[in-house]
Amino acid sequence: MLERIKTSLCHPRYIGLFFKDKVYRIIVLLFVSFAIYAAAIFTRAMLTDQFGYNEALAVQKLIQYQTDSNGNKPTLKIYYDATTHKLTGEKIVCASDTVVVTFLQEGNAVKKDAIAINLTENGYSIYYSYYYLGSGDLNDSTLKSFDLSKVQAGDTADSMNFRSFLITIFDHYQYKQAAIVATRAVVSSLLYYALVIFLCLISAFFINPGIEFKIRVRLVLYDTLPYFYWSLIAVLLNISWIQYVAILIPFIYVNITFAHIKRVR
Repeated sequence: MLERIKTSLCHPRYIGLFFKDKVYRIIVLLFVSFAIYAAAIFTRAMLTDQFGYNEALAVQKLIQYQTDSNGNKPTLKIYYDATTHKLTGEKIVCASDTVVVTFLQEGNAVKKDAIAINLTENGYSIYYSYYYLGSGDLNDSTLKSFDLSKVQAGDTADSMNFRSFLITIFDHYQYKQAAIVATRAVVSSLLYYALVIFLCLISAFFINPGIEFKIRVRLVLYDTLPYFYWSLIAVLLNISWIQYVAILIPFIYVNITFAHIKRVR
């Protein structure tokens, strides 16, 4: 297995030597490579602070710079009392491209690729994109009182209390949000991989059309193996452009592999 991984990664001209390999062996090899890549994605997501200070600060800024349809800055009459654990005031929705916060609204507001926090008199619900993360009540003694009109005005104490309030809520859903982010990344990678295989098969046919289809599939699968390892490097180094290399390399390897096959009996 290790020899075939090494050849697939470093010596594409010799991949043709594996034309007699069983398809199930190649699939096992691909599955192991995919599992390593997927594990790296989930590990990185779980170790990354998904919900924290930056997200809370984004919500705070949304509150501070909220404007109505006329471009005016409305007064946000929302108050949270840490003694009664109740949110009171006037209904309002604050939204940007990445954050949606509703106060005392009926129903839940959600938005694609955005954090949505729906706060009611006694509780809250939270979404990431269209995915429900959870809900809870405000009966938490660690939450401090705040007045959104003062947050809007930039009052330091109320702004800090409001951020603390959000971070306390976000903290409960760190791993759920991380799992969603990781799952979406893995599924997206698999879709790209399926497209890469399809296009590589077409490319291989034009390079060397005389090769039997079953052999062509085996060799193309080997040629696409580097996709997962270059994608793994992109995840480990957190360099997104390497993902484009992961997509490009299989096409280069297919050309090298099939160009070096002179005759298959």
